Amino acid sequence: MQRAIAAALCAQLIGLGGGLGLLVPPMTSTLLGNVTKQYSGIASGVLNAMRQTGSAIGVALFGSLLSGAGGFIAGIRIALVIAATLALCAIVAAVVGVPRQSETRAS
Repeated sequence: MQRAIAAALCAQLIGLGGGLGLLVPPMTSTLLGNVTKQYSGIASGVLNAMRQTGSAIGVALFGSLLSGAGGFIAGIRIALVIAATLALCAIVAAVVGVPRQSETRAS
């Protein structure tokens, strides 16, 4: 039972690491491609500061859920449900809020 749980957790962490590895470079190049060269250093600094701040806050909040009275498994379930919900909200915001390539060229 413990090995199955560890294997499932390991598979999820590998998927998370791979997903972030595929997400961060295009996100960075998209951001830096949409600012003038004059402001590229500021944009890069703001992006990295916000990414680090979000990571630190996320670790603190989800860590507090893990150490709650419900125990580790209950805490990790709550943390993963919250993280999945936030990820879905981000996907919806990106699909709805980001203009399509043809729309940006037409204007």
